[in-house]
Amino acid sequence: MSTDDEDLQLPDSDGEGEGGLRFINFRDQDVGNPIFKVGMLFESVEVLRKAVTEYSVKQRVDIWFSRNEQKRLKAHCADGCPWLLYGSVDNRSNGMVIKTYQGTHNCQRKWVVKRCTSRWLAEKYLESFRADKKMSIANFGRVVQKEWNLTPSRSKLQRARRLAMQTVMGDEVEQYKLLWDYGNELRKSNPGTSFFLTLDGNIFSTLYLSLDACKRGFLSACRPLIFLDGCHIKTKYGGQILTAVGIDPNDCMYPIALGIVEVESLSSWTWFLETLKIDLAIANTFPWTIMIDKQKVMTTLVASIYFKCHNQLHCNSNHLIAMQGLILAVQKVFPESEHRFCVRHLYSNFQQHFKGENLKNQLWSCARSSSVPQWNRNMDKMRTLDKKAYEWLEKMPPQTWTRAFF
Repeated sequence: MSTDDEDLQLPDSDGEGEGGLRFINFRDQDVGNPIFKVGMLFESVEVLRKAVTEYSVKQRVDIWFSRNEQKRLKAHCADGCPWLLYGSVDNRSNGMVIKTYQGTHNCQRKWVVKRCTSRWLAEKYLESFRADKKMSIANFGRVVQKEWNLTPSRSKLQRARRLAMQTVMGDEVEQYKLLWDYGNELRKSNPGTSFFLTLDGNIFSTLYLSLDACKRGFLSACRPLIFLDGCHIKTKYGGQILTAVGIDPNDCMYPIALGIVEVESLSSWTWFLETLKIDLAIANTFPWTIMIDKQKVMTTLVASIYFKCHNQLHCNSNHLIAMQGLILAVQKVFPESEHRFCVRHLYSNFQQHFKGENLKNQLWSCARSSSVPQWNRNMDKMRTLDKKAYEWLEKMPPQTWTRAFF
């Protein structure tokens, strides 16, 4: 076993640089594969603890601290194992120096090591979660077992993923607290921006945001066409994002506004569309066309609604649930506008019942028909290919999804 003074490098005898002891410095690059020696200098006790933890996990041995203080650190291996490390603050270097070290093990390597904590795993695989936010617990466990020959528990892996995702995504509570400051910065940097935040008591309720530059650009250069959609917020508090986008002169998507609500419903879509209508100063809704996601409605419900009189709708509560409130809100706020469905989402529903490349191409030929006779010919071809597919499309009012009736 090494003594306190063994292997310490003393200054040369020529007296050069009095007081300039040369210790073996432990560098940050050495943390991945720590090798301990008597006289090794660590910047702080935290660095020494981290190095011991890395050593414990890499060697698959259970190291524990019998003394864990700010100025002294003493680490042992399992009972009966001679491995020992002792370090303390050295006044000559203002750092932690290893004074005693015995590096021999006679214990058996383990599959579960206490130093392999959830916090250590989160720090080790932070970049992996940043690159793949959907990494499953099973895959995470396989990666840890392959790289470290360790089998941490599922609960430990879940805690590690949660800690890593908090670092990647940020603390959600703190982010919500910054919304007021974010709104003020937007108004300061882009005057005219609409930022409406409502609370239910002290709890976040809804948010509407539309940048002034986006509004002015849309009204001055884009066609009177608005696409509406919503998606889930897959975070701790959930919610829904409602979006309104347009098409710019290059036929690319142009952001107009977004809203955050608790759920998609008739009331939430009505609130969002009414706010958007006021924000864009739309008085006459006749020139406008509204396009929505076909997946949000059931085909039979849409057909029944659009075959009825445009201003007279009768839907029960089941219809409202199925349609997510979007169609009713559009017809309420934009009663004179043309209402269209996205053909890509229409095809997503279509292919659930009718498979095949020929049917897919024929559906798009029907949608792209530029005249009524051409549309009739394409529909006849669809009937020849598959009569049931033709009947499915016949239930959809053509003015909602084909170019010929636009």
